[in-house]
Amino acid sequence: MTYRSPHEKREQSLRLYHGALALLVVFVLVSLLDFPLLHALTRADEHGRIDRSFETEDWYSMLRIVGSLWTWIVLSLALLLLDRTLRRALPVLVSPLIAGLGAELLKLIFARERPVDGGVIQDGFYHFRVPFSGFIDGSNLGLPSSHTAVAFGGMTVLALMKPRLAPLCFLLALGCGLSRMLTGAHFASDVLLGAVVGILAARWIMSSESRSDRKYTFP
Repeated sequence: MTYRSPHEKREQSLRLYHGALALLVVFVLVSLLDFPLLHALTRADEHGRIDRSFETEDWYSMLRIVGSLWTWIVLSLALLLLDRTLRRALPVLVSPLIAGLGAELLKLIFARERPVDGGVIQDGFYHFRVPFSGFIDGSNLGLPSSHTAVAFGGMTVLALMKPRLAPLCFLLALGCGLSRMLTGAHFASDVLLGAVVGILAARWIMSSESRSDRKYTFP
């Protein structure tokens, strides 16, 4: 474990505090755009039923699967066969896995429903259940977006490994979040929090990996 002086510990705590405060402000600001963006990005009939015909389009499928854990399982296997070591394969698998599990856990705690229920935009404002009630009934919960968390968890690892790929990685991850908003499955704030969960998971995994300095090789 790296030694930190009391001054360095205070500086780190201060940075964490400022980062958390900035994140809270951004979350509030994005939340103010939730309903304008919901109605701007979705097409609904007079009954509020969402048009999801575009889900059969290739561009939508491509963006959606970026947030699928199966995508990262296949990619980690490809890296394993290519490198013959777990050095890159393991973080590429573990980061999106932890991000997805973290997002699912937060959904059960926050218990905020998706903007759409049964293909129809819900009336009124946000629909919250009792906090932690998701552990009893976890259906139709949306905060945060698990697909976005998985996408950012995997893409952030790739960006940290290969910085030149960072613009493409984050563009694809953002595209995954946007695809969830186009269907009415998530608010913008759901996507934002999912992205934060994914990025934090990736940075934690990569920092742990750099400290361990293990090879994970096999013949």
